[in-house]
Amino acid sequence: MKKSLLLLVLFGLFSIISQAQTRGALPGEIYKSTATYIGNDGQHYAVFYSADNGKTLSLQYEHVENQPGVMWIGELIGDATPGVVYNNYFYGTSELWVSFDYGVNWEYRGYYPDNAYFLTGIDNGVIFNTAWVKLYRSDDYGQNFEIVTDPLTIPVPEIGFIDGEFFGINGDSGEGFTLIHTMDYACTHTEIPIDSTVAFWQISGIYPQISRGTQPGELFLVSWWPDYHYKIFHSIDTGYSWTQKFESDYIDIYYWSVSYTAGRQAGSFYVSRGRLDPTLNHRLLYIDYSDDYGETFTTYFHELDSLYTSVASIHKPELKLSAVPNPFYGSTTIKFDLPGNWQAPFLNIYNIQGVLIRQYDVRGKRSQQWDGMDNQGIVVSDGVYLYNISYNSFNSQYSKLIFIHLKHLQ
Repeated sequence: MKKSLLLLVLFGLFSIISQAQTRGALPGEIYKSTATYIGNDGQHYAVFYSADNGKTLSLQYEHVENQPGVMWIGELIGDATPGVVYNNYFYGTSELWVSFDYGVNWEYRGYYPDNAYFLTGIDNGVIFNTAWVKLYRSDDYGQNFEIVTDPLTIPVPEIGFIDGEFFGINGDSGEGFTLIHTMDYACTHTEIPIDSTVAFWQISGIYPQISRGTQPGELFLVSWWPDYHYKIFHSIDTGYSWTQKFESDYIDIYYWSVSYTAGRQAGSFYVSRGRLDPTLNHRLLYIDYSDDYGETFTTYFHELDSLYTSVASIHKPELKLSAVPNPFYGSTTIKFDLPGNWQAPFLNIYNIQGVLIRQYDVRGKRSQQWDGMDNQGIVVSDGVYLYNISYNSFNSQYSKLIFIHLKHLQ
């Protein structure tokens, strides 16, 4: 296997492993499950807790891959009870665990076939699951479940604001989606068409996702689009109308894992982005926090390595990047606007496989010409290339595409 292909495989593995977050019971609380670093004993996974919207993280629990006799970390689900959080590890079957002390100690609840999906967060100790195409309810923190709907004929991946209320999305990519709303445990439901400008595509299996707000009828919707970016929408009328709040830059989801959820405080919304660091042995985590319904974000950066003890917060640098002309034949000029405190920024150009082929030191510059050659002075082939700006541990991700047509330097 070529080295570049091996790196891509490693990046891909880190992108599809455990990477989830959930709101806690109180404003400002979030839990995060993620891979952290690769040690001599293998890949480490961890549960983190934050009481300040992700600014600081506390390591609550961790395990090593394939470690026997311990709880393996999967998807976290926050209860309405302070300090209570569930872990659903699923691989062929689902295992449910519950913690009553913010994710430090865990109790085993049982296993369920068919990758059961769990829902909670409205009432203390009330948790639902959707195993065996049925809807089950527990009033004792997952100790015992009873059937409330059989069969379950609609998707209900989000619990509502009152007992019996659930939300879901149904439909097909490129054809259209509808919002599913039920008030009676999915015995009956209403289908609300979603405008094609709000949700029309699913990218690489990423389905549009609903997250409830803090008031009855308030919903957030995140949808992905064909050029690999997402949009955040907000509704205050149960999804009959939507307001776009945010549109991200291009994100290479092969390298980056992205998850999101609304919070417990009015207007709060979280997006977390994680990827491997350049050495391929630990994880870089960015938690984007919004207090204005997803319109603007403050970013908190955490480097999850074996020495993790505490972290400092940063604000996300805003970068403007463009290439003119694009497509080009002989050369193109890449323009950018960098923060003044960047002492050693680099412009990186990659081929479509994500391999770095050219790098420029752009300190003190506002533009850089690329002549279509790699670092060895060899003219690259016609095709699609990507570029970004990096500075220390910050990386602007693959922000733009460059197209080369014809044999531009013959």
